[in-house]
Amino acid sequence: MNGFIAVHCGAGYHSDTLRKDYQKTCYTACRKAGQALREGGNAVDAVEKAIVELENSSLTNAGYGSNLSWDGLVECDASIMNGQTLHFGACGAVSNVWNPIKLAKQLCIKQCDNLSLGRVPPCILTGKGARTWAERMGLEIVDDKKMISARSFRNYKHCKRKLKRYSLQNDVRFSPLDTVGAICVDSNGVVAAGASSGGVSLKHEGRVGQAASFGSGVWAVMSRDGKKPSVASCTSGCGEHLIRTQLARNTAESLFESSPVLSLDKCLKEKFLESPFLWDIPERLGGALALSFNPEIGEGELLWGHTTKTMCIGYMSTEIAKPKCIISYLPSKVEPGHKAVVSGLPFKVPLQPCPVLQWEIKTEHHSNGSL
Repeated sequence: MNGFIAVHCGAGYHSDTLRKDYQKTCYTACRKAGQALREGGNAVDAVEKAIVELENSSLTNAGYGSNLSWDGLVECDASIMNGQTLHFGACGAVSNVWNPIKLAKQLCIKQCDNLSLGRVPPCILTGKGARTWAERMGLEIVDDKKMISARSFRNYKHCKRKLKRYSLQNDVRFSPLDTVGAICVDSNGVVAAGASSGGVSLKHEGRVGQAASFGSGVWAVMSRDGKKPSVASCTSGCGEHLIRTQLARNTAESLFESSPVLSLDKCLKEKFLESPFLWDIPERLGGALALSFNPEIGEGELLWGHTTKTMCIGYMSTEIAKPKCIISYLPSKVEPGHKAVVSGLPFKVPLQPCPVLQWEIKTEHHSNGSL
């Protein structure tokens, strides 16, 4: 199957010394997703494979290497949304699950299950309940120490020292915002989005960020009639800012307008930087990765924007041998949290026959199940 995949290693600050390492991480994630598509997987499978690779990296704030909570533990958030079925699965504040995105995907898939006595399959699970459910699904469970990378432990000690000196608990300036995410469209025209995060450093136990919150971390909607494009988005930044503004949904829906780049710029300005829901926030830190795709002609546009110092992005088509990975920078004279930089580029995906008809068949199948 053909398709187009894009990933990010977060909107935050990526040091020049680690720039090549971040780009290599995005490169590998794109390759894994492309391989999944070529082997017959769909957009959801590709998003999962990409994020698994990002979670396994010690550089990112997701899965292994996540920021540590106040008590020095890893608690992860992750979500995935299938734009074809519109199903959403997420886990929050979950420990000991090696790849939280796998748990989120299983929750998304299980939305179609019929349960006895009229029970409804969960779409979001947190804490111990999420871990127990992951064990039942046969996902890899590890002890607390295995989830902690040397890098995240050094950052934890650094933040603790800063606290003693300056009393700056949960100050995002001392917390890497390198949450990860992925978006994809496959040759059936199906779109999907996923996100994974360890949250802000020294967060309170049980805190759930945007990566597990509906409409805040991911959004994906497939075109049903060809009149509107298929859209998908994932976000990064300070979770509380993104939750208050539901940035993922607002980003995706802004792309229904005529010019995707101008629409995203307008969205970040009006729905985020000037949002009344952030009236008490002096620095509004966030970023979005998004795509808009026309299923009738197989053409789309990839977009990204951020108010943070940097954002690391990778993307590729299955028609191209190598991914491209870049780090987007806020202009040097612009203070983070006050203005956004937005960019985009076109892409093409060779389509399978009758993508809209396939959507209708699958949706009808799900309707006869649990919906």
